[in-house]
Amino acid sequence: MAGGAAGRTFYQIWLADKATYPLFLAMGGGIALLTFRLYHASTPPEVTFSKKNRGDFSHWTESDGKEAAKQGENFRNHPVRNFFKTVKPSIMPGLNDTMSK
Repeated sequence: MAGGAAGRTFYQIWLADKATYPLFLAMGGGIALLTFRLYHASTPPEVTFSKKNRGDFSHWTESDGKEAAKQGENFRNHPVRNFFKTVKPSIMPGLNDTMSK
């Protein structure tokens, strides 16, 4: 008896079995977090990939530094951080409010 796929489709192997759904969910979440992290790591003002931008030191040697400071603030205060500034720092805020009364 041969093991493996043996003529079965992707749907028959993976999607027909409901026990594989958490696997897909965990893998999808991990890939999403990795993508966000790679994007966030490659977009700060200090990171330059092209040779033209690496050779241009004008953005490093500004006399006032206000533009560089503005870019740094914009990078540091990204939308995810701004969202969590508005959210109450609690895992279960409804339950905490109920129990504290």
